[in-house]
Amino acid sequence: MRRPPLEPFKLTVDNLESQVATDHISPFLLTKLLAPKILAARSEQYTPRVVFVSSVGHGLGTGVNFDTLGKPDPASYVAMDAYYQAKAANVLSAIELSKRSKGQINVYSLHPGAIFTNITQKGDAIAGLQSLGYLDSDGQPSSNKDFKTMAQGAATTVTAALDPRLNDSPGAYLEDCNVANDIVAPHCSDPANAEKLWTLTEQIVGESFVF
Repeated sequence: MRRPPLEPFKLTVDNLESQVATDHISPFLLTKLLAPKILAARSEQYTPRVVFVSSVGHGLGTGVNFDTLGKPDPASYVAMDAYYQAKAANVLSAIELSKRSKGQINVYSLHPGAIFTNITQKGDAIAGLQSLGYLDSDGQPSSNKDFKTMAQGAATTVTAALDPRLNDSPGAYLEDCNVANDIVAPHCSDPANAEKLWTLTEQIVGESFVF
């Protein structure tokens, strides 16, 4: 689940900021609810996987604001930063779930690349991406940016889900179908941040993972 960046401040019915709710809290809860079935799929020959679709944007901000994660503050809201925070949360979630599952689940996060899809062609997303130089004045991909086709953009997600070469790299971050842990931002590779985010998100959803 992904929402386009640069959308105005909105609250969900649970009073959560909508970008963080859509890109982090909802996938977290879904994963928790599916965990029993995911664990039941494990065998001596197969370790199930969970994939969090993040973004290179995870490193463009300063990381997750733990003070506003469950208590959104419209006065301090910056749309692009909310997106960066959500993508940072995806990387941290992959690291922490991989650790907590103790080898029962292989978990990965990834940057799919810049892809010209329908979410880049709606409302405030157009103006926002134009301001970043990704779209030209006509709302089309800029010639000075490297865009992937939809198939190319899906490739890294498919790799994370299926490639057996990743069995020895649980918790890894991927880019262009390869492990790219070396480009993960420091605030997203900090185990203390991963644990803090996990605990806070459990409190927000009112659900705890049990392995």
